Amino acid sequence: MANLALGIDTGGTFTDGVIFDLEQKTVEAKTKVETTRHNLKLAITRCLDNLVLELNKTNSAGVDLRQIKMVSLSTTLATNAIVEGQGAEVGLIQIGFEPREEGLPTPYHKSVQGGCNIKGRIVKELDQQELEAVILEMKDHVDAFAVSGYLSIRNPIQEIEAADRIRELTGYPVVAAHHLSTDLGMHERTVTAVLNARLMPLITDLMDSVKHGMDRLNIDAPLMVVRGDGSLISEAAAREKPIETILSGPAASIIGALTLTGVDEGIVIDMGGTTTDVAVLNEGRPSINVEGARVGGWLTRVKAAKITTIGLGGDSLIQVSKNAVLSIGPQRVFPLCWIASQYSYLVKELEGIRPIDYSSMESQPATILTYIRDPLNVKLTETEQQILDLIKEGPHTLHYISKKLKKEIDLLPWHRLVNVASVHRASLTPTDILHVKGELDLWDKRAAELGTAMLADRYRENTPVFIKAVMDEILFMLAGLTLDRLLNEEGAPFSLLDEEGALHMVKKILTSDDHDTNRQIRFTSTLEKPMIAVGAPVQAYFPSLADKLGAKLYLPEFAEVANAVGTVSGKAVEKVSILIKPGEGGGFIVHSPKARDYFMIFEEAVDYACKEGQKIVYEQAVGMGAVEIETMVERQDKYSKMSSTADNDKDNLDQKIFIESLIEVSAIGRPWS
Repeated sequence: MANLALGIDTGGTFTDGVIFDLEQKTVEAKTKVETTRHNLKLAITRCLDNLVLELNKTNSAGVDLRQIKMVSLSTTLATNAIVEGQGAEVGLIQIGFEPREEGLPTPYHKSVQGGCNIKGRIVKELDQQELEAVILEMKDHVDAFAVSGYLSIRNPIQEIEAADRIRELTGYPVVAAHHLSTDLGMHERTVTAVLNARLMPLITDLMDSVKHGMDRLNIDAPLMVVRGDGSLISEAAAREKPIETILSGPAASIIGALTLTGVDEGIVIDMGGTTTDVAVLNEGRPSINVEGARVGGWLTRVKAAKITTIGLGGDSLIQVSKNAVLSIGPQRVFPLCWIASQYSYLVKELEGIRPIDYSSMESQPATILTYIRDPLNVKLTETEQQILDLIKEGPHTLHYISKKLKKEIDLLPWHRLVNVASVHRASLTPTDILHVKGELDLWDKRAAELGTAMLADRYRENTPVFIKAVMDEILFMLAGLTLDRLLNEEGAPFSLLDEEGALHMVKKILTSDDHDTNRQIRFTSTLEKPMIAVGAPVQAYFPSLADKLGAKLYLPEFAEVANAVGTVSGKAVEKVSILIKPGEGGGFIVHSPKARDYFMIFEEAVDYACKEGQKIVYEQAVGMGAVEIETMVERQDKYSKMSSTADNDKDNLDQKIFIESLIEVSAIGRPWS
């Protein structure tokens, strides 16, 4: 009986799924379906049904779903939600300190008395009456709470008391900051706690959708979730700490690239529908951002893979301005070829658009508006409502809407409808360009040809020249992203993507026009690490890009579902950090996530910290269903040197003063039995 795993990656554009043989390391079935963000259960159901159908095609005896030992999930939904400001309303209670000028990701925050010092000694007691009043004041305005105490990582007792009181008075979910990070930096820990509370409903909805699909098919297996560093955590841990799933989608792609190629030193580039992500593999592990991941402008204390991202993918909007300036992304739209395959009448609407109809307009000529939902808490103008009413039965081009409403296209107020997510656009994308080139044959090529011809006309060139310009621009953006990430890995104090002069050098590397009579210098590139390209459209771009950058290229089989493969290829990992500091009156204090303990003898403090850390991580790993668990302990001692100034005091030279010991304990296990 084979040991199988089910891997699912839910991205902003597509949900990918694989059935993976855990022992043979082979993909047994794969699928890619549209992510229905308004109804995640629908996307998951389609994904699972497609996988079972695919398995049955290759197995005449039928599929025994009892062979599935693990279900694993990665997603970009948490990252997208933070960027877009979505999620639960959160009430933040700060103990012993006021918010900084940088602001907080919630308008509902209050400070109460309390706090401890750097040694963990309580310096001001928690005012229970004040705490209760603040909780009841916020209760009717929020869906969840976050608690952050001054220096709580040195002593979490007041955070624990406040969280317990919130549960008693409200029954709402509560996040305590010390559970998420043991690093100093009150503001960053506070932000992390608020964002974690905000994400709880979203990740719960996604996992409930997966659990519904599993129950429907009688799949009895543990559900795991990919962290932002590529490791796996249990369903229960992900529900409690959804913040750890930020960047889990790109992290899963990194692990999937490693699994599919066996290459443990390389540059992994994941090109999807919305974004392209780049990370560096060193000794089989992605580089980790030790300061914490920055998402949506917020610096968190979540340890995630170092990933550089740009808004470039198969569904990126291609635009040509009235002045014939070409740009690609970062906005995501439906491809023309896809929308026309769903609504065939749109081809006729596109055919009716003439150059005179768009020569001077600001909007892109092939823009199509698609109804998503009525806006929430937004008062619409009369024309906005007319636009919504017109496209509720089916999408239409701006040209069609303009004629029906008898208004100039540039005077149609459709942009706000897009911004409030009531309308989504379709327009020309790289996916359309690949259909015109004959490199893709998935949907309606005629619609893609019509949109390409319109923008070529605005670009003041014929279609072949315009297509080459688009492909060159995509290669230029990919090259800049790749080189920028590698220079960042070297510690470069600048970004290629932010420097006009540097971008010119990138273009020189990619250009091989020997007929350029003004060429004064030629740049070439050689990458020390190979490129591993994954994602649906990579075959169209990366052979050429790798050649121009001087890199060896790996395009693995099943590259289009590498992220789903990565979800089932990671290890179950639990970690804890325990700090030992000198006591105020002698002795040593051990600061663990659970308590603050005192020891007179240093060796006893170290022994306790190591054993307590191993106990914590082992129990957590067992709780997530891991087997063959190994624990590892790393210890870093910090001292300051005090040198004697006396020439004859040689015995006292370079005396060391103990500062702290950091005990980091990890448990690593196989996530299935």
